[in-house]
Amino acid sequence: MAVNVDIVYKTVLLILNQQQRGYMTPDEFNKVATQVQLTMFESYASDLNQQYRVAQNDTEYANRVKNIEEKLEHFQTIGAATFNTDHFVLPTTSTTSTASQTFNTNPPIDGAASSFTVTNWDTSQNSGAIVKVIKDGDALASPAGYNFDASSNILTMAAVPTVGSVITIELYPVDFYRLGTVIYKGSKIADYVQRNELTQLLLSPLTQPSTNFPLYLYEDSKLYVYPTTIQDDITVSYLKRPSNVIWGYTTGALGQFVYSPDSSTQFGLDISEQTEITTRILAYAGVIINDPTIVQAASQEVASEDTNEKT
Repeated sequence: MAVNVDIVYKTVLLILNQQQRGYMTPDEFNKVATQVQLTMFESYASDLNQQYRVAQNDTEYANRVKNIEEKLEHFQTIGAATFNTDHFVLPTTSTTSTASQTFNTNPPIDGAASSFTVTNWDTSQNSGAIVKVIKDGDALASPAGYNFDASSNILTMAAVPTVGSVITIELYPVDFYRLGTVIYKGSKIADYVQRNELTQLLLSPLTQPSTNFPLYLYEDSKLYVYPTTIQDDITVSYLKRPSNVIWGYTTGALGQFVYSPDSSTQFGLDISEQTEITTRILAYAGVIINDPTIVQAASQEVASEDTNEKT
């Protein structure tokens, strides 16, 4: 179970407003929440490494290695790599869009305008993501069919769409974070080598890679598998990067923000992290509203919790 973004945001607002200390707008919250999630996610690897070096107990719920591994399970996945000329392309793009917008009635396609502003997501979400555009059911290529300016969220069509056309723009996250295991034909695990090791191994007939004992080189986000006769049947396990957090909303009759589950993206972290997420966001909130007492109190709580978990 993931952490609910609405519960966290409302908890943060409750604490901030309890003594009239300040307010976080949804946009501020989304940016801070995304940063907090990434910080905590990236700490899992170092925390796990640290716990492997200390003795663990065998109780059912207090084994720290097991608990961290369970937190990482939300991000573990496997996918097929695609061969391209001389290397494999990793399965880094999600098959499910995180946001989309359709242009046809609001705003209308009037047969004169060729540019449309995307409002269903903010520009920060474009970082590390791929945009796909579909016109009347057909996927378009860029720049032949369209151009998307990620810094302004403006979609510009190569040709003015005719009245009645339907244009849909979708945002797909590039979710690759860390490579795990490279597998050939579902059962043969390829061994990782560095460039200097590979050169030495290829020089001797006794250490040449084979289809039974393949090797792989991973450079510049490209996967090279040896022997080079292997050009298919490669799958990889990897850690996914968590999606940007979004507290989506609509505007009420009084101008208030009303939570919209359909346009929101929940935290990807385990439910057990809810307290630390809230505390870390409060620390950032203290900076935003220039209240050092909130920063100090939240930072002390985070430090205390981290110390308790690691010692």
